[in-house]
Amino acid sequence: MTATADRIGPGRSREELRLAQVASGLLMLLDAHRLTGRLPLDVQVQASRLRHAVKLTIQAEAPHLPRLAPPPPATGQDPAAAALRAWIAAQPWVQPGPVGWVYLLCFRDPTTGAHQPLQGNGVRGQYAGHYWGWTDNLIRRINHEHRNPRWRGAGRLVQVALAAGLSFELAWLEYPATRGRERRLKNQGSAYRRCPLCRGTGGPLDPAAAVAAIQSSPLPHPRPSGGR
Repeated sequence: MTATADRIGPGRSREELRLAQVASGLLMLLDAHRLTGRLPLDVQVQASRLRHAVKLTIQAEAPHLPRLAPPPPATGQDPAAAALRAWIAAQPWVQPGPVGWVYLLCFRDPTTGAHQPLQGNGVRGQYAGHYWGWTDNLIRRINHEHRNPRWRGAGRLVQVALAAGLSFELAWLEYPATRGRERRLKNQGSAYRRCPLCRGTGGPLDPAAAVAAIQSSPLPHPRPSGGR
């Protein structure tokens, strides 16, 4: 990102790019310390708005930059600047693809409300305490697909959990995000680390309230395409 300040694209001031650089650093620290999911919902919305503004600035400047990947190590290179460039290069909004929501469901015991993983039968039975998903329509996905015991589309693991007598809560959200972001989170493993319900750092989220908060943002959002 430091290279961005030296290559100012059309219509962008050095101050605007410097502000994007500072905002990127703040977001990087929130992600590095896994703090975003622990913030109150309204603060998470503001962080999402900030992330979106940074995304628009970087996407606008990308054609004027040689590359966003971190350069090879060099003598005297600022480690913080290198870390920031690496973080930017790893962000889902740097890559093309439809934009939507990445979400985390936490399986619960409907009687006690405690976390209760799904346990299958036999040695090779399923064992899952959480479900990662991506969608461009959060309300439809949670309320009309996941909570529908007769749903036969993608995400059948949730219906298997419901059939086993479990319930679920919407525990964590990120917007804007791509399917690539969902895959990266899945590959990191241990959804427990990001689940505010399991860690006792937050409560269940309401999909309608989350969508309303995003829609009330004055920042433009790209229209998502493709469904799930």
